[in-house]
Amino acid sequence: MARPVVIDVDDVLRSVQVVSSTDDTTTRILDAAAELFATRGIRRCSVEEIAERSGVGRTTVYRRFEHRNQIVEAVLARECQRFFTSIMVSTTGMERLEDQVIEAFLTGLHAAETSILAELVRTQPELLAMFTVDGAPVVDAATSFLVAAFGPVRGEPERRQVAAVAELLVRLAISLMVTGPGSFPVADDDVSRAALHRLLDPLLSPLVAVRGVARIG
Repeated sequence: MARPVVIDVDDVLRSVQVVSSTDDTTTRILDAAAELFATRGIRRCSVEEIAERSGVGRTTVYRRFEHRNQIVEAVLARECQRFFTSIMVSTTGMERLEDQVIEAFLTGLHAAETSILAELVRTQPELLAMFTVDGAPVVDAATSFLVAAFGPVRGEPERRQVAAVAELLVRLAISLMVTGPGSFPVADDDVSRAALHRLLDPLLSPLVAVRGVARIG
């Protein structure tokens, strides 16, 4: 029987900020849960099935997670951590803001094709809602992350401008994750980068100007 799923978005977002456990048993539980969620759907999976798939006892699972919803939140948080980590790694050493953003989007496009997170969001109604009609907390958190990563600015008007562009980037990224790249070129990274530069460089030009003023100051 399908069981209702209640996801606390705030709990997921808080968990994203916590370093993932290196405990092998917890990793096995989350790996098994992610596989089951992707193949059978979240509602149809029980703690017992997750325990069986992971090869540990039901009691062991409950020592780490009080209920199934906590497992769902932990899987989401881990996949979000992996996504953000892959973006940070992909932009390491890049000086130009435009190149950083384009490489982050390219990483996101590839993730939209291969990641468990994107697959779950597209196929599970509760997760789709979390990133769309109920997506304000996710948008706000991701926007704040980008604003902080951008660095200091001179004044409030500049901060608002940075926040506005960051929010547009977040909403575009969520749309790509939810709907997939479609006809957007992803087979050739160089072609993808060129297309992303044509699309996003005009949007980023105000941020380039703000960053330049901040550095001069």
